[in-house]
Amino acid sequence: LLFTTSPFASSIKWHGDYTKALLSAKKQNKNIMLFLQEKDCIDCKKMLQTTLYNQEYIKEINDSYVSIIVQREDKISYPIELFYTLTYPTVFFINTSDESFLTNPIYGYVIPQKFKDFFLTIDK
Repeated sequence: LLFTTSPFASSIKWHGDYTKALLSAKKQNKNIMLFLQEKDCIDCKKMLQTTLYNQEYIKEINDSYVSIIVQREDKISYPIELFYTLTYPTVFFINTSDESFLTNPIYGYVIPQKFKDFFLTIDK
């Protein structure tokens, strides 16, 4: 039997606590990717299952970012005043030195190719 392995990581290494992830990112000299979702959001689940799972760019995300996933309803797990949105899901790319945006956020569900094209334009 021959076993083939994927040339890329299949899943993102998610953190659930913003403060701890920010400290970890600073220690690793990485920026942050924050995925903000709502509890019963169908597009959030769809994006996690398609766009942010088993794609060729997942390894680069894991190598370049500390990734955080939080629910809007859990306001104490992230600084809502910095990352406020009414659209879910929203993906923020954040500079760890001053918590500013590296680029405009991604609002709503996007297909893998569109996410990849967007991701490749970010100055990491």
